[in-house]
Amino acid sequence: MDALSAAAFGIVLAACAGLRAFLPVFSASLAAWTLHVPLPQNLEWLARPETVLAFGIATLIEILGDKVPLVDHALDSIQLFTKPGLAVLAATPFLYQLSPQYAIGIGIVLGAPLALGVHSAKATARVGSTAATGGIGNPILSVVEDVAAIGSIALAFLAPVVALVLLAVMLFLLVRFAIRIRKRTRRQAASG
Repeated sequence: MDALSAAAFGIVLAACAGLRAFLPVFSASLAAWTLHVPLPQNLEWLARPETVLAFGIATLIEILGDKVPLVDHALDSIQLFTKPGLAVLAATPFLYQLSPQYAIGIGIVLGAPLALGVHSAKATARVGSTAATGGIGNPILSVVEDVAAIGSIALAFLAPVVALVLLAVMLFLLVRFAIRIRKRTRRQAASG
């Protein structure tokens, strides 16, 4: 993977951390372990089998927990604080190939806000879904989020630059959707 593709892959992983906190870190760890992605010395632990297993279990717990009403909102609240850091952790090994000296800095400047923005839009959509469906629609929305995160990561692995362009389009649509949900929720609250 050339440096530009690796950086695009890292940025997509960071954005996907806004949907699923552990899936991108699991993906980065799995790639580092199986594909022998060169890692900064302080992140070599990501390529260990026990790390891959731990992040795999965390991913599974997160995906299953997100399907349970109330647990999904608790996860969103807690992950508001963890997703930016996990985004940096997922992106840094791939940004390292672009710029070893500045990989962590680029991850913090790009990855953390990107994950936070995606998470905020997702949480807004989730609150709107709860208001509109009484929470019944949330598991369906969660499956859509799973498909979006897994699909984005798979596409980013196969065609990183294409995935980055599609990510920009998805972010635009997600923000528009979140704004519409927020407006609808406010109108419903104001009317009664």
